[in-house]
Amino acid sequence: MDYKIWSQEYMDEAQKVLRNIDILKEKQKTAPLNQRQTIADNIQKLRLIYYECVHTAAYIAGIAKERSNVA
Repeated sequence: MDYKIWSQEYMDEAQKVLRNIDILKEKQKTAPLNQRQTIADNIQKLRLIYYECVHTAAYIAGIAKERSNVA
């Protein structure tokens, strides 16, 4: 397993999630009042996913660095 590639895949997913968050934020500005809370809830869920992706990418990158120092 190439940990650097794996880490980068998580960062790529994080960027996709961030783009979706931006799209929802724009949609929220013009959404009817009764939909704004639902959109806000979805944004919050996506933020959690984003932070998990970034954290996991950093963790895997750390493993890659450890393994390269051992070799």
